[in-house]
Amino acid sequence: MRRRTIATSTVLFVCATTALTACSGSGSGTAAKDSAAPQTPAAVSPAAAAPKDPNADLTGGQILTNSLKVTRQATSLHLKADIADAKEGASKMDLSLDTKGDCTGTIAQGKDTVAIIKIGKTVYLRPQGTSKWTKTNTASADGKDLASVCDLNNFLGGFQGEEDTEAKKGATTKVDGLPAIVLTEKDGNESYTMDVATSGKPYLLKMVTVGGDSPGTLAFSHFGEPVHAVAPIRSSLAA
Repeated sequence: MRRRTIATSTVLFVCATTALTACSGSGSGTAAKDSAAPQTPAAVSPAAAAPKDPNADLTGGQILTNSLKVTRQATSLHLKADIADAKEGASKMDLSLDTKGDCTGTIAQGKDTVAIIKIGKTVYLRPQGTSKWTKTNTASADGKDLASVCDLNNFLGGFQGEEDTEAKKGATTKVDGLPAIVLTEKDGNESYTMDVATSGKPYLLKMVTVGGDSPGTLAFSHFGEPVHAVAPIRSSLAA
């Protein structure tokens, strides 16, 4: 059972937030776009016209394993997280990031919220309530932690699936308008609810953890879309 590793990946981000807020001086939109409206098939029988449920012959464990495999292959995504970590406290993230290490968005820990833009080895930070961005780089001590925040490869490293998962299939639902199937699983005092896309690639769209040391919600969208990380204008940089 490796659902915990997904939450652990987020906790690593939460821990890095401490360094982020310290060195700084202190949206979500729709999910990934699907294909265009269904086309009318030519000369098919009524029986053939009804698409087969891609998960009809799969167990909940197989659906989850496939979903984690596909999600690990994403080159970029948008992450919204709301985690109540037992050690680090409440943290929130609203971040677009990719496998190149670029990112843009906000990270909050407790009452502190910091906007972050990372382009290559350059990092820009702006604490909430200020108008100036602080410029740093990943070669600095704090920059190394900041680099991990924006590393999608680092985050997706926790998305490991196993054939023996006991995830159970549930009802269908929609996540930001996308059709999905609900999977549930329990591991000790932790319970997981996972929504897997049933249209297009079977990405993991949402995961809710109840109980344990890091309960909270992770939501994923905009898979494979460019991360528009743009440097702030020079006049907005702190001296």
